[in-house]
Amino acid sequence: MDYERYDRFFLILEGQNEEFAMRSNAAAKGHIKIETGNRKGAMRIGVQNLKYQDKGDYTYKLIFFGTARERTIYAVIGTVNVNKMGSGETYFRFDPADMDQNGHGLSDFSYAIVAAASSKDEKESLHPVLKGVLELPRYDRKQTAAHAAGLSQQGKKENKTEKETQQENAAQSSDLHRAGVETDTGVYDLPICYNSYYNRYVAAQCRRMDEEKNVYDRVVPFQEDLTGAEWTKVTSGLELPIVSPGAQRMAEKYKHYIFGKTDRYYYLGVPGRFLREEQPENGESGFTLWQPILGAEEYNATAETTPLEVRQMAYGYWIIAIDRKNGDIVEA
Repeated sequence: MDYERYDRFFLILEGQNEEFAMRSNAAAKGHIKIETGNRKGAMRIGVQNLKYQDKGDYTYKLIFFGTARERTIYAVIGTVNVNKMGSGETYFRFDPADMDQNGHGLSDFSYAIVAAASSKDEKESLHPVLKGVLELPRYDRKQTAAHAAGLSQQGKKENKTEKETQQENAAQSSDLHRAGVETDTGVYDLPICYNSYYNRYVAAQCRRMDEEKNVYDRVVPFQEDLTGAEWTKVTSGLELPIVSPGAQRMAEKYKHYIFGKTDRYYYLGVPGRFLREEQPENGESGFTLWQPILGAEEYNATAETTPLEVRQMAYGYWIIAIDRKNGDIVEA
């Protein structure tokens, strides 16, 4: 494997231990994006549905395993961050030619494991939580200059103009820049992310609505409510505290929306039928839960066999959940 030229790999991680899943009805999962170039490396790991260790009993470690000369080798990449919702994203830099400080390169490793390591008992065995298989080409130290310059597997040279080469190099440099990789033109640090401000704004707006909810009518919109929230109907000041043009449109169309609260979440519900054209942003903005209003349950609108003309008669609400502590928009 040539660590001089730019390469990108994507690795899927699958759950291995239900005990460390945040939600018992779903498996933990994750992915790793690996980028190498100019003998530098960066990787980004994203995880979902990992149990948040609020008491600090365990930490999650990303470890690569492989075999060299019939012996098991490993490289501890670092600690994987997990937030209170069980998800997280962590960036690492590494030397692709020497992952374990013993001369073993990236291509010498076969598996990536996220393991739970006890913070209280050093003798306790690691608990594999996520696992993925690495399928990378072996590093050939005698690689020819022609191959390093970009020959195809069939030995046919790519005919590129100087402009195309410059554009490709610029794109690769940009990718490494975003990943926080040191390149031959300098060291790029990850830019400051300001998403937390917008999360705090959403949470603050929902707290304000909660304090003012007595001016609105208390409603019981559902016969069976999966959220367990207490709901009020908002009919004035219809501007939603989140960015969702689709939800704003539905609230203005039906001249109201509903606001709910539980111990952990705030909820916003906008009127709409179980139709693709009435689901805000087709669910991409977080409106994935639909519940029929009282009396519309008999239409069974969410069933795949329900005819379109029947779904058009069943009204309900598209609902989004907002974490009260940090303003994260999550699946309701």
